[in-house]
Amino acid sequence: MGEEARVRWARHARYLRLAAAHAGPLGPALLGHPELGPLYEEAYARCFGAEGLPCQGVGGEPRACLVGRLHHLARSALRGGRRRREQERELVEGLLRCVAHLKTEFPEAFLPVLEATRSALEEDLAYLQSLGD
Repeated sequence: MGEEARVRWARHARYLRLAAAHAGPLGPALLGHPELGPLYEEAYARCFGAEGLPCQGVGGEPRACLVGRLHHLARSALRGGRRRREQERELVEGLLRCVAHLKTEFPEAFLPVLEATRSALEEDLAYLQSLGD
């Protein structure tokens, strides 16, 4: 397996893990926070849409939109192409805005989960930006 293929599979796996971490009450346990399971329903019902994102006008649904976007990135990571990576960069930038917004909406106890998500997104964004140089 070539280096590019390894990077693609690693990015794919990263986004699947992040999607799973936000997909249900057992998800935060994947990031080392099983105590957050009982708070999941309350936290993920709090978002009303982030400014500058499509969810702003209709209200957010992090269980659907955040997880869906992470799944989309996981699928996209397996495919090649410069234009695809540019689209991924834009999607990651939008997800970073989403996570920043969720920090204001979610209970403070969820900050470690959101920080882990933000960190992974920023790391991938740096990789995607390095491809454009």
